[in-house]
Amino acid sequence: MSRKARYTKSDQENGHQSHLFIKPLDAKNSVQEFYLDTIREMTVTICTGPAGTGKTYLATYLALEALLNKEVDKIILTRPIVACEDIGYLPGDMMEKIHPYLMPLFDAVESHIGPTRAKEMLNFGRIEVIPLAYMRGRSLNRAFILLDEAQNTTVEQMKMFLTRLGYDSKMVVNGDVGQSDLPKGIENGLGFAHDRLLGSDGEIGCVEFTAKHIVRNPLIAKMLQHLDGPVPRTEKIGQAPEKKIIRHPFFPDAEQRVANA
Repeated sequence: MSRKARYTKSDQENGHQSHLFIKPLDAKNSVQEFYLDTIREMTVTICTGPAGTGKTYLATYLALEALLNKEVDKIILTRPIVACEDIGYLPGDMMEKIHPYLMPLFDAVESHIGPTRAKEMLNFGRIEVIPLAYMRGRSLNRAFILLDEAQNTTVEQMKMFLTRLGYDSKMVVNGDVGQSDLPKGIENGLGFAHDRLLGSDGEIGCVEFTAKHIVRNPLIAKMLQHLDGPVPRTEKIGQAPEKKIIRHPFFPDAEQRVANA
């Protein structure tokens, strides 16, 4: 069976559910295939990689697949709200203030099943989209839990999140360790969890995407290559380059400097 067929098998066997998805899932590269396999086979999956590699898109599809196949009772999608960002000036109550931060998770769900079905599942409580801070104190059984933008968690927040895992649940943690918005000097929870849990248990899987696995737009990989690489010049940033004097045989030295200024 081909990879593409494999990732739509559950939809093919459950014809009454397959129509809920706008289009079947199709892995774009070998790391995406490995990511999908890891999520399906492991209890906890930790994934790192740059934007545009499909981390959230693929995870939300598998979350919906598990819900529709009755493997879980609900989906919980969460993101940290970075403490250093001031949201007090925004209009509305707390949930209305943080709604823009959670919109990418809504978008991912809607891209798979459309806005109407997504809103129905939200209204009936089958899908929760909440900030990470609201996870404290909960024990989550028979749930598919996705922590997105995990590079913006502290180590303490990451420990809190991972210990919410209940029975018959699945967790996916993803983010880009190179794009943390935490203040300097604070270790991000994603890198901490990846380094500590890699190879620690047979139920925990780790996946790493790189810039060459970006599928959103090939220009992203090219930009990251320059943005993350060394500064392509010898002068310091903000400093004017040293002027070179080109000698002309008919000008004295003083006039040559003026001519090349």
